[in-house]
Amino acid sequence: MYSIKQAQLILGALPLADVTIYYMDIRAYGKGFEEFYQKAKAMGVKFVRGRVAKIEGLPNGNVRLIYEDIDEGRVKSAEHDLVVLSVGLLPSNDDIISTIHGEKLAVDELGFIRVDPSTPTQTNIEGIFAAGCATGPKDIPDTILEAASAAARCAAYLKSLRQEKAVPVEAVANGGR
Repeated sequence: MYSIKQAQLILGALPLADVTIYYMDIRAYGKGFEEFYQKAKAMGVKFVRGRVAKIEGLPNGNVRLIYEDIDEGRVKSAEHDLVVLSVGLLPSNDDIISTIHGEKLAVDELGFIRVDPSTPTQTNIEGIFAAGCATGPKDIPDTILEAASAAARCAAYLKSLRQEKAVPVEAVANGGR
């Protein structure tokens, strides 16, 4: 979807540009994403289902892209003046965040932080909240919504900690006894 958005921006600025997206599969998973994909096609973005195998520079400054056309089952090549490589979203492979206060942060089968579906920012560790692409691919509106939720849950958690540690008023009046 990020690639489709960039293609639309290019065509908005350069309407005569020839834009082709080579893809394995289209992940149009969110609300309105299928329409977004169809709009890009209507704008003139070409979509080729294929695996890019090699990119070679040409003497004229262009590049030749050699790819397997999956629909036709054969190897083809195409010449472009610019190629932008866009890969799928992968989770962080950082072991630093995986252990917090001796507890292991749970991840799903793809390696993204696992959250409780009933409370989508809550992790398996008390007081640790996750939002956005840390929990899986998301669009910007969903990321903003989750970030606000995580911030609110964090504030509520910190408030509850503060209340647990508060000294009762009568204890202060009696000299802390």
